[in-house]
Amino acid sequence: MGVVYRALDVQLGRPVALKLLAPELSANEKFRLRFVRESRLAASVDHPNILPVYGAGEWSGQLYIVMRYVRGTDLKAELDSRGRLPLAEVLRILSDTAAALDAAHAAGLVHRDVKPGNILLSDDRADGHRHVYLTDFGLTKRATSATGVTTAGHFLGTLDYVAPEQIRGEDVDGRADVYALACVAYTLLAGHPPFDYDDDSAQLWAHMTEEPPRLAEERPEVPATVGLAILAGMAKQREDRPASCGALVAMMSGGAPTGDGLAWPPEDATAGTRPTGAVSGQEGDDDALTKAGPPGPAPKNGRSGGSLRMRGTQGPARVGLLAALGAALVLLLAAGLLLPRVLSGDERVTFRADGVPYTLEVPESWTPRTREAGDSTVSVLSGADLTALFADEPDAPAAAARTATDDPDRVVGLTIYHRPAGLSGQSPAARVGTAEALLPGRDAHLVDRGATTVGEVEGQAMEGTMPLSSAVTLQVRALVVETEPVQLLVFFAPSSLFEERTEVFSEVAGSLRRTE
Repeated sequence: MGVVYRALDVQLGRPVALKLLAPELSANEKFRLRFVRESRLAASVDHPNILPVYGAGEWSGQLYIVMRYVRGTDLKAELDSRGRLPLAEVLRILSDTAAALDAAHAAGLVHRDVKPGNILLSDDRADGHRHVYLTDFGLTKRATSATGVTTAGHFLGTLDYVAPEQIRGEDVDGRADVYALACVAYTLLAGHPPFDYDDDSAQLWAHMTEEPPRLAEERPEVPATVGLAILAGMAKQREDRPASCGALVAMMSGGAPTGDGLAWPPEDATAGTRPTGAVSGQEGDDDALTKAGPPGPAPKNGRSGGSLRMRGTQGPARVGLLAALGAALVLLLAAGLLLPRVLSGDERVTFRADGVPYTLEVPESWTPRTREAGDSTVSVLSGADLTALFADEPDAPAAAARTATDDPDRVVGLTIYHRPAGLSGQSPAARVGTAEALLPGRDAHLVDRGATTVGEVEGQAMEGTMPLSSAVTLQVRALVVETEPVQLLVFFAPSSLFEERTEVFSEVAGSLRRTE
């Protein structure tokens, strides 16, 4: 986001660090005003592990911030030169960083870009250890800010460490920094970030949907409590994370966090359940069930995003448990308690439309509506009328966001682009960009999931997100189908409902039958 120079404060005769922000940020009036205001607030936070800010402002159209000059290095350079770090050193660095973050949170600031490059290690030593400074607080946002995206469309955060709620554009609080600090902890101990993809879209999608990797696979000698704490800190839902950065580090050290955060260990851990993003059972357990994520672009250096393993039950006890579960399952099915909610009272009907060379079996509650959209036509099947949204009318995303907030079930369904411009004859990679451009708004992100079969037709699968507002995001599964003409199917649902609707989406896609 800028370049840092060593400079001289001519009034006081001391060396300082002068950071000049990138020109595109300086040109953004909204960012410029907020930058100066927030830099002043950051300067008011007095903590020994927060790099002091001496001043900030604008000169000849260039934004700058003046900070204490630290003779030393940063954690990114340390990792590049040394590789993964010893546990004792990591815990000490994380403890100081957590103290700085908790002090900032108490002052109403959320850092939003916690990463090794923003953690400085001074050559000045105390008790034999280098002093830790957390920097770049002048580029944070207030805790009351609504979105993590600038008006230019850039995340205020680094993709290796960005929390899911930042990606979705939701309100953030200090627990976004808890997530980032857990990612940093994994990076320092493993030598690479937890999700290590070359493709930015794949990186974003991994933070939102993939299970965090298990540290034990990289550092089996590290105590299991450390790995479990990192998983808790990287929970997809922030309410499942520790309440503070200090609580996270306490969990890593084997202690119990204080305050109203996640209990440690979780009260339901012995029952085989877990908070989102955490894992019950022992690290490295061989008798495990593995839940693999969907196929995606190859991670950097051939690493995968990790897997989730849950401890199994052994011997006769397991047989008895399975028998009991089987009996309970029969009773629940008889009572109708395990029928998917989306199928309750929702019969399938056959969808046909002019210009669509196939039929689909869709839920009866998905009312079909068709509308011209530029040079193409869209058919939208959902409870609410979302044709204006997918016709890309300017005010439609805000209206759809209100509907999704009031009644999210009505913003679940399918959109069919009859004649999507540009998809025919394109490579799979180029189709991702074309499909993103077709989706409403400017911030849709898709990840290529490779070739697939859609009913009777070959196709290409993509997955991603489509923000409607700062607080509401739709998750989408897009399918390019090789019909004549090529068409684009986009299944969508609010993030809170998407996972439970994926089975219905798969059934509808699988029902595709050609009519021509």
